[in-house]
Amino acid sequence: MYEPKTRKGKANLYKTDKNTYAVNLPVEIASSIFNKPRKRIALHLSADSRESTTKALNHLEKIQQLLDSQNWSELLAYEECLKPKIIRGEFTKKTLQSLWEDYKRAKQDSWEISYIEGDIKETTEVLNSMHDVYLDSNLDDVINHLMAVTTIKQVKRRLKQISACLTWGKKRRVVHDNPLPEFVATLSTKKRNDEETNICPFTIAERDLIIDAFRCGKFERYSGTHTQYADYIEFLFLSGTRTSEALGLRWDHIDFDKKVIRLQEARVLATSGKRKGNIQKKGLKTQKQRLLPMSHRLYELLLARKECCSDLSQNIFEDIDHHSFRSAAYKTVLKGLGITYRKPYQTRHTFITILANHSDLKLHQVAKICGTTTKMIEDHYLATNVDIMQLPNI
Repeated sequence: MYEPKTRKGKANLYKTDKNTYAVNLPVEIASSIFNKPRKRIALHLSADSRESTTKALNHLEKIQQLLDSQNWSELLAYEECLKPKIIRGEFTKKTLQSLWEDYKRAKQDSWEISYIEGDIKETTEVLNSMHDVYLDSNLDDVINHLMAVTTIKQVKRRLKQISACLTWGKKRRVVHDNPLPEFVATLSTKKRNDEETNICPFTIAERDLIIDAFRCGKFERYSGTHTQYADYIEFLFLSGTRTSEALGLRWDHIDFDKKVIRLQEARVLATSGKRKGNIQKKGLKTQKQRLLPMSHRLYELLLARKECCSDLSQNIFEDIDHHSFRSAAYKTVLKGLGITYRKPYQTRHTFITILANHSDLKLHQVAKICGTTTKMIEDHYLATNVDIMQLPNI
C-alpha cells in the first residue's frame, strides 16, 4: 500500500483506506523513538464531515507541538488518550441502556448530525421507555416491546442499530454474544419503492406544461399559493438535483461568472430529537460534492431570483417547505393538467433522460453532471424503442 512521504520533522494528516484520519509521524522519529520504519497515530475520526476534519487538524497541531518539544512521554500518553475507551465490567451489572450510551459517546464523532438527530435519537427513546435490560439476559423483552409499538420495518431498523451496539460491546468484552443478526435476517419487510430506480420521467412537453402552470398560477385558488413554487419546480426540472440538494443550495455555491453550481451541502429532515426538522449537512447523498454547469435558462432563472432576494446569506430556497409544495400545489397542478401523478423526484429522472437521449453529451459526462453512474443511465434512462436494423458501414 502506498505510504505518503512525511516532511522532515513534520507530521502529516492522512486519510486511511477505511476513510478515517490518522497522523503520520516523521520517519526519523518513527525509527529512533518507536523502533519502527513508519509510525501512524490513529485518530479514530471519520473523514466524512467538516467537524471531524476540524478535530483532526487540531489533533495534528497538538501532536506537532509535542514533536517540536521532543516530549515523547506526553506524545505516548496523547496517543493512548485518542484510543476508544474499552469498557469492562460484570455482565450482570451492565444494562443494554448504559451500553447504548457508551456506544453513542464513542461513535458520535464519526456520525452525521442528521443520523444522530434522526435514527439514533429514536432508538434512544425506545430504549429509555423500557425497563432495564441486563446484558446477561436474553433480548426477548426488547423485541416484544418493539413489535408492540411500531411497524416491522421500524423494528428491523431499530434492531440493526442495537445489533451494531452489541457487536461494539462484544469487541470490548462487555457482551458475551450478539444473537440479533440471525433474528433480524428473519424479518421480512416490503421492498421499499426506491426513488433512484423507480423511474417514470415526464416528457419535455409535460415538463413545460407543469412549469407554465406554476408560473401563471393556472390552478391556484388563492393568489400566490402556486406561483411561490414556480422557481423551485423549474430549478428541479432544469438542474436534475435531488430535493435535498436543491433545498441545501446556498448563494455562495453559485459562480455566476463561470456559470457553474457547486453542489456540496444538503438539507435533510430529522424526524425526532431536539433538532427535529430540517438540518443542513455537509456532503451529498453519494458524494462529497459535484459541479453542475448551468444552461442559459437556468442561469437566467437564478440570476432573476438573486436580484429579488433581500438576504443572500440564506439558502436559495429557504422559504420552500417541500411537504407543503407536494401536497398543496404539485398534486393539484398535475391533476389539473391531466398528467399521471408521479413523485417530485421524477423531475431529476426527467432531466437525466433528456440529457441521455436528446443531447450530444457522452454518457460518462451525463453521469458526472448528475451524480450517478453510466450503468444506471444505460439500464434505466436510455430509450429502449430504437431498433438497429443495419450496422453502420465502418
